[in-house]
Amino acid sequence: MAIELKQEQKQILSQKMIQSSSILQMSAADLEDYLNEQSLENPVIDLVQKTPEQDQAKNMETYQWISSHDEQNRYLYQRIETNDDEPPEWNMDTHQGESLPESLWEQLLAKRIPAEYERDLKIIIDSLDERGYFSEPVDEFLRCFSMDAQHFSLLLALVQSLEPAGIGARSLSECLCLQLERKGLLTEKLEEFVNGHLEQMAKNQLPAIAKELSVPIGEVKEYCALIRTLDPKPGAYLGTVRHTHYINPDVIIVKFKGHLDILLNETLYPDISLNTGYMQMFKEQNDKEVQAYLQKKIGQAEWIRQCIAQRNTTLFSVVREIVACQSSFFYEGTDRLKPLRMADVAEKLGIHESTVSRAVHQKFLQCAWGTFPLNYFFAKNALRSSSSSIFKTAGEQAETSTALDIKVALKKIIEGENKKKPYSDRVLAEKLEELGFSISRRTVAKYREEENIPGASGRKEY
Repeated sequence: MAIELKQEQKQILSQKMIQSSSILQMSAADLEDYLNEQSLENPVIDLVQKTPEQDQAKNMETYQWISSHDEQNRYLYQRIETNDDEPPEWNMDTHQGESLPESLWEQLLAKRIPAEYERDLKIIIDSLDERGYFSEPVDEFLRCFSMDAQHFSLLLALVQSLEPAGIGARSLSECLCLQLERKGLLTEKLEEFVNGHLEQMAKNQLPAIAKELSVPIGEVKEYCALIRTLDPKPGAYLGTVRHTHYINPDVIIVKFKGHLDILLNETLYPDISLNTGYMQMFKEQNDKEVQAYLQKKIGQAEWIRQCIAQRNTTLFSVVREIVACQSSFFYEGTDRLKPLRMADVAEKLGIHESTVSRAVHQKFLQCAWGTFPLNYFFAKNALRSSSSSIFKTAGEQAETSTALDIKVALKKIIEGENKKKPYSDRVLAEKLEELGFSISRRTVAKYREEENIPGASGRKEY
């Protein structure tokens, strides 16, 4: 048996380091939830909501600007100025909305349906999915509820006669036909089109449809335009309550004459304070076990406080570098975004790239142009072709541009193309190369899909 000595290095993350990294990555909302949990687990921790006086004394000039110049910040300013924890009345859910089954049942009651139909009608109505379709397998449904097929067809037709048109349909094509019939527009050819050619319509294969239906292509275009006016999910909006969700920015950039101010929005979560009663007990307590317990809990509270302070320091430093690099964006507009890598910011700050990634994770920045996720400012670059005479003169180095620049150029090219002979992705890549953007056909397809632009066949007009 051989004895061997081996030397190796291992990085072991302590619980404190893991906790610090976790707090750095938290959004303001997550941090607030985390502090609430800690206050329940640790009796030494008292949470103190920040008072308006503290924040206004600290950043009076900034809050005056927020109050008077930027409508997007009014909600934040009003939150700072009020001690009322109740949500604003205009964001309250005062009406739960009528559900789809309730709406349909009220219509049926108005029709004075026979009493013997009530049970089965309720079963059918309750079986409709969120789109308003009857998507259950009919044979299994009839067997399960002991219904006669003819009786079921009669009741389903009664449901399909209700509002909105298309309710109770068993498929998309039936839903569209019900709506067309209600409008008095359903013809034999149009019904054939809806029942057999919707997939071809989605692929913009209009000549093939015209050939199969033996109608002029102009008539097929009219069919397509008519179909696009219909609702494929007639029951989707009944009973749906839509709340307005607000993004509370973690950072606010305020533009003054000649300079930009960075404001960390620390009003979104409470401060940590040590409970005076337990602190007094710790000083006066003679029981070593109790004293050790309190010392441990005080140490935990102090460490969380340090982690939050370090989180804010790191976040401020990262945002300061973003503002320094992207100053033209904040002064001139969203089209002036420059390429920026997390590695570049990490190198300037002397920290690891993963720390920058954690610092910007799920955090938002608000400025004069709107509210953006911090990741937005780390725009990827693309090398501009050295062969381009539009962007580069002799002796200059190749320039870089962001994906946003390429997407803007791509949209302009597509807007100017002949819609009867739209450019393929390969041709689009060549056109972009002429403008100095050297990217592959695959990247063109990726950017086109991100902007919800169809391929050449989908853009073709007949």
